[in-house]
Amino acid sequence: MVKFNRLKILTQDFNTICTALGKSPNGLIEINEDSTKIRRRVEKPIPDESYLKNEAVQDRTLYVKGFRKNITLDELLEFFKEHKVENIFMRRYPGNNRGFKGSCFVMFETVEDADKFLENKVIKFEGTELLKEKKKDYTKRKDIYFANVRAEKEKKLAKKVDGNKEDGDEDSEVPEVDITPGCLLKLTGLGSTCSREDLKKALGEFGKISYVDYVRGNPEAVVRFESGVAAKVLEKADEEDGEKKFSIGSCKATVSVVEGDSEKEYWKSIAISKANMRQKHPQNQHRQGKGRFKKQWGKRQKGNRRDGENSDQPPSKKFKGNSKEGEGKTSNGQDKEVPMEQKETGQSAVKEES
Repeated sequence: MVKFNRLKILTQDFNTICTALGKSPNGLIEINEDSTKIRRRVEKPIPDESYLKNEAVQDRTLYVKGFRKNITLDELLEFFKEHKVENIFMRRYPGNNRGFKGSCFVMFETVEDADKFLENKVIKFEGTELLKEKKKDYTKRKDIYFANVRAEKEKKLAKKVDGNKEDGDEDSEVPEVDITPGCLLKLTGLGSTCSREDLKKALGEFGKISYVDYVRGNPEAVVRFESGVAAKVLEKADEEDGEKKFSIGSCKATVSVVEGDSEKEYWKSIAISKANMRQKHPQNQHRQGKGRFKKQWGKRQKGNRRDGENSDQPPSKKFKGNSKEGEGKTSNGQDKEVPMEQKETGQSAVKEES
């Protein structure tokens, strides 16, 4: 326990910690006689996903929004101290940032305490009136919202693909994709803390996973295997109330194989998405004659002429001290004035060579 930073600030003395735990009214922790070991009471196990989804727990858990983004857990505990709160879960953004969203799930001790807080319309935090609703109502509202967002997105993609069809090409279909029957596994009832890594870790033993269609926080996901092994998951799953359940992390999700029309619609949506991505990001055409190592575009090769001489011919070899090319010329190409002695010497040399 002394590894927790919030406890380190208070104390690291074992006797002080054990004494405080012994005086705790909730009786969550028990201590041995020597005050050297502690453990959670067996009759009060750690709440799992099924416990949090219990109807009684859902009724006394509220979604509360309106806090500032830099608030601390201690400040929240101080704010809810008078409202008989059992647990506070601060909602954070996914990813590396993990910033506080300004909202939290608050579990009260009783349903009556939760209803009392919910009905009180004058509760404010630093002058801001808090938005309150039951967690199950919030979850249902967000599920409907995300379902509408996905439907609207698919509708726009389908409309865009249809708009790109040529006149008279009404029978043209969405670009086809290879369909592997029995490779789609649908999971419902996932917890808010479930991640893609949890799904891959739990289901990777049944076959290679090509894609996990899931957004963290959503209750549903579709796992796409490279082969038709989705039925193997159902064989290993537990049957509860006529449904197949499979453990994913700390929750038990309902699993089923996507088949029939649902399977066709799923693959169709994939084809539409791929067609849209190809339209947005067409493949770059290779442009000849450009680039660092292209002869046509790079530095002119030594020895090639600018006056139309064939550039395929190899450059002529030149040695320092032996070349007379360029001598006797000014910068603008005109002949330099050469002394008479040099002219005569040059003429006699030409005669001797001839």
